[in-house]
Amino acid sequence: MRQRGISREEIEACLNNPDKIIENNESKCVKKLNDKALIVVYKLEADTVIVITAYHTSKLHKYL
Repeated sequence: MRQRGISREEIEACLNNPDKIIENNESKCVKKLNDKALIVVYKLEADTVIVITAYHTSKLHKYL
């Protein structure tokens, strides 16, 4: 996440207050940030959220 310039606070904001949640083989939360969207791929194990990856995308129409 550091390599992509994504802070822990951005990830927590996406997980706590997402604009959209996509669930299929894995769970994704989407949060709009200015002209881009933050995608956080995660899984739930018991009461723990495990972040698999996070990335920014400019394809807002695809995710929102």
